[in-house]
Amino acid sequence: MEIGKNLKKYRENSQMTQKEIAEILNVEPATISKYESGILEPKIESLKKLAKVYEITIDELVKDEEDNVDISNVDVLKILKEQKDMKIKNNLYYNTQISFAYNTNNVHNTGLSKEQIRSLLENNTIFFENKTNINANDIIETLNHFKLIDYIIEIANRELTENMIKKFHKILKEGTSEQKEEDYNVGEYKKFANEDIGMKTLSPKDVQKNMDKLISWYNSLSQVNIKKIANLYAVFEKIHPFQTGNGKIARVIIFKECLKNNIIPFYILEKDKLNYYQALKKYQDKEKEYLIDVFEKAQNQYANMMKDYLK
Repeated sequence: MEIGKNLKKYRENSQMTQKEIAEILNVEPATISKYESGILEPKIESLKKLAKVYEITIDELVKDEEDNVDISNVDVLKILKEQKDMKIKNNLYYNTQISFAYNTNNVHNTGLSKEQIRSLLENNTIFFENKTNINANDIIETLNHFKLIDYIIEIANRELTENMIKKFHKILKEGTSEQKEEDYNVGEYKKFANEDIGMKTLSPKDVQKNMDKLISWYNSLSQVNIKKIANLYAVFEKIHPFQTGNGKIARVIIFKECLKNNIIPFYILEKDKLNYYQALKKYQDKEKEYLIDVFEKAQNQYANMMKDYLK
């Protein structure tokens, strides 16, 4: 991406100096010079401020000049459905499957490489790099994740329900060692207390009523946007309704809801997992903007992938 060139172009179009922009971002003028020369890349908070100043979208600010693909009216769900049925490589659906599985796995450090995941999708086989040992559950869950995304694409337009969420969990965990143990209660809510990245979650006895409340609130919304998606996600993670696999299920739910509401879909990027963990904790403390920023950054990544495969 040619962010630096775009930053300079929109600044000059607005007839503003580097010093004026530096004051807005609370940085030194030399930092603005580094942004525009490509030496440094602004954080998402700075990009949002600049987009507001220039009265443009963040997408316009970060896109390549030669990239003239307009995705504002693209029906992502329709494209994914069509491409899923094509069963060919190197399209948006194919790369969504690989990238989603890789990133959601490695947020939890499961260890499968992107090439191993690609091999599972293409050939239902896996190769071992440097004789590395891999947990069988990681392989099974990756294959199940492919099935789950296919299912999500097919039922994306349906209203979110408790039974649907439980089915997501059952699909994800089918055939794993956890499914064979009653304590994990696969496809049903948790029996025992658990936690999320050191964050206290609801006790098993409070799960049912809080899930009912969450789903009822969400389905009552007249309009869904990224802020509502973030709230759905954060509350689900706070409840942590299943014994294991809550993060993966939460990411699948918001992917589905983005498709349903024609919002650019996304999943948490492995490289942003530390920011994600911190943002999720801050969200529980009512500092909501950090998680929304993480989501918007992930949206930009998916938007760029869309442009790559829809040219």
